[in-house]
Amino acid sequence: MPSFSDAVASGMPVLTDGGIETRIMFETSITMNPDIQVAGLVGDPQGEPALRAIYQSYLDAAAATGVPVVIGTPTFRASVNHTRRAGLGGIEAVERLNRAAAAFHRQLLDGHTGPPAWIAGVLGPAGDAYLPAEAPSASAADAYHRPQIESLAGAGVDFLFAATFPAVDEAIGAARAMERTGLPFVVSWVLGADTRVLDGTTLAEAIRRVDDEAAPTYFSLSCIHPTVAARALDACGDAVTRIREVKANGSVLSPAELVALDHAESDPPTEFATAMNDLRRDYDVPVVGGCCGTTDAHMRALGELLTRG
Repeated sequence: MPSFSDAVASGMPVLTDGGIETRIMFETSITMNPDIQVAGLVGDPQGEPALRAIYQSYLDAAAATGVPVVIGTPTFRASVNHTRRAGLGGIEAVERLNRAAAAFHRQLLDGHTGPPAWIAGVLGPAGDAYLPAEAPSASAADAYHRPQIESLAGAGVDFLFAATFPAVDEAIGAARAMERTGLPFVVSWVLGADTRVLDGTTLAEAIRRVDDEAAPTYFSLSCIHPTVAARALDACGDAVTRIREVKANGSVLSPAELVALDHAESDPPTEFATAMNDLRRDYDVPVVGGCCGTTDAHMRALGELLTRG
C-alpha cells in the first residue's frame, strides 16, 4: 500500500469519511457528552457499536466504488480543555482517549479489503472552532496540542490532521508540534462566507504564515459548503496549489444553524457529489469528502464520480 503522502502527491482521487457527530445526533438516540462528544463513545457499550457502524459505512462506500479512503479518529474534542470540562482529568485522559480511538480505527481497518485506507489522527482547536477569539497564541498552542499529537502519533496513525482551525496563530503552534513527530500532517481551515479564515486573515496569507513556520504536507478546507470552497479556491491565487483537500458540509447553513436543527440538513447526495467532483477537477484537489450533514450516501455518490475521472 502506498503511503498517504505518496498517494496525494500522485494526484490519485482519495475519498474521506463524512459526518460523524451529526449522524450520531440525528440517526441514533445516543446522548453525547457535550464536551468531548464522539471521543466519549469509544469503549461505551451503546456508543461504540453506533460509531463503528458509521465508520464502517464509509469504508463500505469506498470499497464499493474502488476508491482509496481516509477515516479520521473521533478525537476532535479529545484535548485537555475538553477532557477537563468533561470531568475526566487532564493529560492522562487525553492520552487514554486518543490511544483508544486510534486502536478502534486500527481494528476497523483489520477487516477492510480493497483499496488503500489510511487513518488520520484528528485534533481540533483548543476552544470553539467558530470563535477565533478563544484561540491561543502560537507558542501556547504548541504546548497545548503537544500531548494529544504525541498520543496519536505514538498510537500509529498514518498522518495528523488539525481540523477546522479558526485562527492562524493557533495553527502555527499546532503545525510546529505536528512537525516534530516526523509524520505527514495537514492543517485544515474553517472559513467565513467571505472566504477568509475566521480570524480575518485571507486564505493565501494564512497558508504563507504557516508554511513559513512548519510546512504541512498540504492544507485543507473543512466544515464549509462546496460553494464557499469554490469561491475560496478562486480567490487565493498561487496558494491554491497548497490546498489538496476539501471536506465539505452538506448544507449552505452555518454549523451553528445546522446543530440547532432537529434533523439532518443536506443537499441530495448526487448534487453534493457533483459539486465536490467539480472542485476536484477544477482546482486539482485530490482528497475530497464530507463534514456536517453528510452521510455514506453522499460519499458513495462521490466515490462513483471519482472512478470516472
